[in-house]
Amino acid sequence: MTSAPVQDRLETAPPAPRRAWGRERAALGVHLRFAAVTVATTWIAMWSWRGFSDVPAQFIGPLLLVALTVGATGALARWRRLPAPLVVFLQALLGLAVVCLHVGGRPYPGTAFWDGLARAVDDANTYAPPVPVTGTIDVTPLLLVSGLVALVLVDLCAATLHRAPLAGLPLLTVYSVPVSLLGGGLSWWIFVLTAAGFLFMLFLQEEEHLSRWGRSLDGSGAPVRRLSDSMRASALAVGAAATAAAVLVPLAVPTFDFSIFDTGPGGDRDGDIQITNPMADLRRDLVRGDDIDLITVRTDDPSPDHLRISVLNRFTDNEWSAGDRDVPTSNLAQGELPLLEGVEGSVATEVASYDYDVEIADELESRWLPTQAPINRIVADGDWRWDPSTMDFLASDEDLDTSGMSYDMTAVELAYDENRLLSLDANAEAVSDELTELPDDFSSVEVVDEGGTTSVATLARRVTTNSTSDFEAAVLLQQWFRRDGGFTYDDSPDTTRVGSDELASFLSVGEGGRTGYCEQYSAAMGVMARTLGIPARVAVGFLQPDGPEQTGEENTYVYSAHDLHAWVELYFPGAGWVLFDPTPPQRVSQSTLPDYTDAAIEPAPVPSVTQVPEETRPTATRPPEPPVPSTDQPDQQTADDDAAADGSGVPWGWLLTGLAVVVVLVLLVRLPRLLRGRQRARRLAAGPEAAWAELRATALDLGRRWPEGRSPRETAAVLTGWFGAPVAPDAAGTDERPPHGPGVAPEAEAALARIVAQVERSRYARHHDTEAGSYDDDVQTCATALTLGATPRARRRAAWLPVSAFQRHDSPGTTAAPDSSDERGRRVEHI
Repeated sequence: MTSAPVQDRLETAPPAPRRAWGRERAALGVHLRFAAVTVATTWIAMWSWRGFSDVPAQFIGPLLLVALTVGATGALARWRRLPAPLVVFLQALLGLAVVCLHVGGRPYPGTAFWDGLARAVDDANTYAPPVPVTGTIDVTPLLLVSGLVALVLVDLCAATLHRAPLAGLPLLTVYSVPVSLLGGGLSWWIFVLTAAGFLFMLFLQEEEHLSRWGRSLDGSGAPVRRLSDSMRASALAVGAAATAAAVLVPLAVPTFDFSIFDTGPGGDRDGDIQITNPMADLRRDLVRGDDIDLITVRTDDPSPDHLRISVLNRFTDNEWSAGDRDVPTSNLAQGELPLLEGVEGSVATEVASYDYDVEIADELESRWLPTQAPINRIVADGDWRWDPSTMDFLASDEDLDTSGMSYDMTAVELAYDENRLLSLDANAEAVSDELTELPDDFSSVEVVDEGGTTSVATLARRVTTNSTSDFEAAVLLQQWFRRDGGFTYDDSPDTTRVGSDELASFLSVGEGGRTGYCEQYSAAMGVMARTLGIPARVAVGFLQPDGPEQTGEENTYVYSAHDLHAWVELYFPGAGWVLFDPTPPQRVSQSTLPDYTDAAIEPAPVPSVTQVPEETRPTATRPPEPPVPSTDQPDQQTADDDAAADGSGVPWGWLLTGLAVVVVLVLLVRLPRLLRGRQRARRLAAGPEAAWAELRATALDLGRRWPEGRSPRETAAVLTGWFGAPVAPDAAGTDERPPHGPGVAPEAEAALARIVAQVERSRYARHHDTEAGSYDDDVQTCATALTLGATPRARRRAAWLPVSAFQRHDSPGTTAAPDSSDERGRRVEHI
């Protein structure tokens, strides 16, 4: 019994039925499941951005809606088998519509959207995180746009390109950026959930790859769709073990000095401690209105004022902050403390010590431990560590704060030799550079003084003209703020930062100037001291408590929220860090200040700016005044910014940036295809070995496994089984493999036979001359047949992401051998 020819069987076979709706719906469910895992993992990773804003709910909630939009759009587009670039475009377009609707009230990027985004960028560059959210300050638009980009990139890698491992790169960027900017570590639950989502993406991708293996070998004939229970359990165990190791190993091994989480390692080495800015608590409590009792102290100290919480070492363009801290894990608050830094007996001597028993109310949840300065002993339960350079105490445990705790300490009272003290000059080399640094562009900050416009450094030198030492200059600065400069205390601040711009407004005369609260006074004096070369830092704590007269108990004092305060500490060799308080007498009475701050020094006159005398007392520690840039020519950039701010200008910067991003994305999408085209043209212009390499590259791009180590004829037999012909119109929309095999594409088989003959002659004949470029038609015919024999998905992948385009060399065995060689000929004859 003979069988009909293959072609006759193909022509008489009934057309393949279209897939039922139930199967289409199942395919859509697979796409939706993958998209849901992808966007959910990305959204959870973006919870690490909470520290960027005071109100994280304002961007976390809208980002969930953006994530749902991106995921649903991608799933539907892939279900309809749209090209990958079109899928990304639709996701970006609809996701941007959601962002614009939230930011500007319209589903397209109008003026309100661009203005909001521009302000968000400015706020992010101006304010340190967490950025406050007020009527005019909000970084939500920037976070929403960044979240949209991250969601599209992760979905592109994992779901559209089916390269789930590549999705780890944008995910890593999502939660590594806040780690680097905020100075802390990841929350453990964000890491665990993100890692679990990433592992689930890998699992779904491998399961999808497994479904293309074909039919099961168990005799049922059903297609392989899912991993076996044992394989699934093994994969789950490996993933869980890897995630648990990443979380627990840094905590369990005492020799590790790095942790990606906020908990910090143990052992005797330096640990990572999350540093918060106590200045934010000070601003909040100054304006909240409720005078809540926070700290109760029982002490024999007759004047327990200036109870310090922390010191701020770093001044940037927008605020004072704690800066970087190097806190050894062995520096626990559990006993005696070292001698005071920089204090010499000829200048300062210890005259008394006082015991303090401290109780903190539940309402005070501080990561910094309030202590008197200086102290020589403290005993506090918990992992509180002291910084040797500042002698303030930080919580190293994420869950540790001062709420409801009690502890005891011993404070030290120093007596200064006032004559020696007033003759001291500063030495910037004795401390860290951070304590004398100013922003790079600080010289351009201008202050309106009585005689006109001047720089902060010039104003500081004018105020301290009559000083004969750096310490006298510090005294004159404090007296200028408290008495001679015309300043007024106001505890209703209307600003959220004390950066360079606010500093200039505060120091200037005129409407709104020289009026402020303690934070502004201490920040301004600290900056002006640094312009004179004096190391300075700002201290935050409590000013003066209610005494036994108010509490009704002997030796009992109570600090409340309204006692929160800020002052200045300046460093002088021999005296160490010395307290100054520039806040006017309306807030700080002279009785709470040391006697040296009221030394009799003749203040400077108030001349015009043009009459400011040159420095009469040369001091090596005082840097020369930086040149002030000329203001004769208008600032074109400022004019452009003003035009954009009032809505009259076109946001060309954003438009050009968007255009550049689009061009880069198009180039990235087109790059593999362009590289593959150049490889193909180069190979078709070469000899038979290059033509053979081109066929191999085509097969690899289509997902075929090239039969390595076989002869050309054996390889040709395998290729013939992959050849296909155009599918019928009613089957064009399916994702099934089209008809293929021997006899389906006779023209391609004949072309392949000619190529094989040339390859064999090239490799094995003694003399064989070939004409370069004579294989174009045959290679094109074979490549077309290989493409027609693959599934539509494989064709799309080969067109947009050809894997052979990234191979630097052809595989072994495809390199042309010498055309003619007597030695090779003798070797062949011998064989």
